[in-house]
Amino acid sequence: MSFLDTVLNAVKNVDLTPVEKAASSAYHSAASSVEDAFDSTSSSARSAYHSAASGAKGAERYAVDALHNAGDLFDRTRTHGEPDYVRGFVAGMIGGIVGTGVKMIVDRSLPTAQPQEEHDARLEVVEGAEELVGTDINRNKEETAQQALNIAFGAFVGGIYGVIVEAAPAMQAPAGIPFGAALWTAAHKVALPLLGLAPSPLEEPLSLQAGQLGSHMAYGATVEMVRRGVRHAMDNEDLL
Repeated sequence: MSFLDTVLNAVKNVDLTPVEKAASSAYHSAASSVEDAFDSTSSSARSAYHSAASGAKGAERYAVDALHNAGDLFDRTRTHGEPDYVRGFVAGMIGGIVGTGVKMIVDRSLPTAQPQEEHDARLEVVEGAEELVGTDINRNKEETAQQALNIAFGAFVGGIYGVIVEAAPAMQAPAGIPFGAALWTAAHKVALPLLGLAPSPLEEPLSLQAGQLGSHMAYGATVEMVRRGVRHAMDNEDLL
């Protein structure tokens, strides 16, 4: 018998049963681990999905309720009937004061560049008033006078808006946003450039113009929300 035949006979006589059993055991253990991991992952995924679905449904219900409540508020506080210009002006003025405060906050948050423009415009008015009455006030009082002028202007414009809504109730439907946009156009795109207190609209970056428009729209929306609430209260309490 050759050496090769001897090796082949030895290989044939090797008992592979323990190896097969070990391999089979390892295979089943691995398969079981994979199944357990899949079941665990699937369970976690299902739990996450149900949690997300529940949260989405809750958010949807909240949004629907918020829209419904907002619609009820708008219907309840809508100005209608015979116009009352005194009440409309006063309600608009109160809205204008609050709206000016909101606009000042927004101006600090957006790249509007308009505080300097409006500061220059108010300074021109204050200095003109000083020349008119023949007096000269110090810097601190000038700043106070400018802020008072800013609030007074915002209140006056809000009052004018209140009168406009009394004459044309449909103006209140867009929640004051077009009013704010129109004010921005009239003031920053027409009046201030004509007075030399602001650059031409063609020379201003679009990002600054967008910020200016946003702050004026916030002003207009605030004016309308406060105006309609005050106006509704005036009707209910028979004020003025």
